[in-house]
Amino acid sequence: MALEKIGPYKFQGVLGRGGMGTVYRGVHEETNEQAAIKVLAPTYAHDEHFRGRFESEIKALIKLDHKNIVRLISYGQEDSMLFFSMELVEGNSLFQMQRKGHRFDWREILDVAKDVAHGLRHAHDRGIIHRDLKPGNLLMTIDEQGKPDYVKITDFGIAKRFGSSQNTGENVLGTMDFMSPEQAKGEPVTIRSDLYSLGTVMFTLLSGRPPFTSNSVEESLRNLTRVPAPRVSSMVPEVPDELDDLIKRLMAKRPENRIQTTQALLHQIEEVELFLRTHSEARTAHRAPPSRIDDTFDVGSPNTKANTHVSKEAADPNSTDIHSRTIEFTDHDQDDSSFKELQKDYFNTVTDKHRKELEEDVVQEAKKSKGVIPLVMALIGVIALAGYGVYRANLPPSAEELYSTIADSADQPQKVLEEIDTFLETYPEEERVPIIANMKKIGESIQLYNTLCNTLSVRRNLPGETRLTEIEKQFLTIADYAETEPEKAMKQMVAFVKVHQGSNLGTRDQKCVEAAQGYRIKIRNDVRAKTLLNLKQITLAMKRASQTADTDNGIEIYQSILNLYEDIKWSNSSEGKEGAQMVQKARGMLESFKAAKKKADEEAEKAAAEKAKSLESDAPDQPSESIN
Repeated sequence: MALEKIGPYKFQGVLGRGGMGTVYRGVHEETNEQAAIKVLAPTYAHDEHFRGRFESEIKALIKLDHKNIVRLISYGQEDSMLFFSMELVEGNSLFQMQRKGHRFDWREILDVAKDVAHGLRHAHDRGIIHRDLKPGNLLMTIDEQGKPDYVKITDFGIAKRFGSSQNTGENVLGTMDFMSPEQAKGEPVTIRSDLYSLGTVMFTLLSGRPPFTSNSVEESLRNLTRVPAPRVSSMVPEVPDELDDLIKRLMAKRPENRIQTTQALLHQIEEVELFLRTHSEARTAHRAPPSRIDDTFDVGSPNTKANTHVSKEAADPNSTDIHSRTIEFTDHDQDDSSFKELQKDYFNTVTDKHRKELEEDVVQEAKKSKGVIPLVMALIGVIALAGYGVYRANLPPSAEELYSTIADSADQPQKVLEEIDTFLETYPEEERVPIIANMKKIGESIQLYNTLCNTLSVRRNLPGETRLTEIEKQFLTIADYAETEPEKAMKQMVAFVKVHQGSNLGTRDQKCVEAAQGYRIKIRNDVRAKTLLNLKQITLAMKRASQTADTDNGIEIYQSILNLYEDIKWSNSSEGKEGAQMVQKARGMLESFKAAKKKADEEAEKAAAEKAKSLESDAPDQPSESIN
């Protein structure tokens, strides 16, 4: 029987379906407010782990209160089904607009980028990263006169795990088109990962297609991680050089080479707009063909976007645009009582008061100067710095600079493979080449393993013949529990290699064997890195203990070392043997300190007794009482 209602919402139709749930169009029975209601599939509702994620991600969504972000309205549970409602934005996403034939003018792209950057800054300031930014997740609004107004971001957090009109198997490759290189390699994402995706969105809207096109997950991953992105001007010559350079910086392969924050991006966009407005006459002959929506669009004019139809509830002009440093949020951001036991039915409406209660330690940024002169001076400074930066960029880094960068990531060499290659190519005679070459082998093995796991995880959701082979399924099953049970996974990977190595395997299956070998190298590197960290901590603690003049404090430190490290399994490597020896040394020092304390206590007792005896012997004799 089809679901017709949940909580106070009566359903009016289905907006989308996915493996994790269904998205309904609904109306609140009391307020008549329309909303998009996302209902979690019952299978996941009974998963305690997912329930915990549901709670924490709802807390994150509550924090997002900005005109450029689709707002959370309410959340709850009914008949063991978890659900939440979002602001309903009817009409077209930027993906749908482009699919229907709209060609985005570069002037429009600057406004789209500003809208998205404002929304992302609001989220980033609250410790929230989108992770899945793409044209399908950017919705257009219209103003009261029915004209295109501004963009709203959707599908933050748990929202993107639910069904949507574009979240289907055939669009998995489309999602990868906008994924950052570090995300494609299975590495942690940061604010700069979202900025990479925004650059790719800008490229795609301008050129009509993503920077890379491929027919397979493998080719997409190779393009993302290894192939430099083309310039959008190579496809759309009328794009101004300043905008072309901005998009190129956003799409840098290495996160540290991108624009660092959304606030910095907004400043860059303002500088590009100022420069283009100042030089508009010189660029008249190079302007893009007029937009089909508004031929009078100007860089300095209000937002002008594509025709679409959006409900009035989509915009929230009263939302506060707060700029602050990044805030880490925890489960203590809100009173636990407001998240009731998930075994019971409940319904919570998200109010402004509720949102304010979750805001903590938010610092208002000083108002920016709007004068033209400060902006022009800033532009001159940027140009001068850029010229010097080009000069510096052409100088090869020294061996010490490269080695220092590589050494800082010795426990994760897959992150510095470019620096490793540069070192080996530039300084082939350097005495540290064998060490760097070994790090390259380890880094490439870890990258191979991470990349294949990511590839297979994506392909697992693809339809038809592109699904996994039996060997790929076997490999991915082992990899799935590698994070929680590494020792078991290690044994399984060794067995996997023993069984399949040397067999007449296809290319895809052979990659699994290579990745399994890479996992073994990865684990050995992880164990060594953890061992070295333990050694460092023990060494520092023992140094403090040896320098203390307080015997009791020394005993406490040595006892703490034993409590933390005596029962761990040290590896068979030289570092592991050194760790075991240091633990034994700590035990010996503990016994030595205890013996010293015992001796000191005995001596103190002896001295006290002798002092008491001395006082007794020195006391004058008391006269005897006379007897009458």
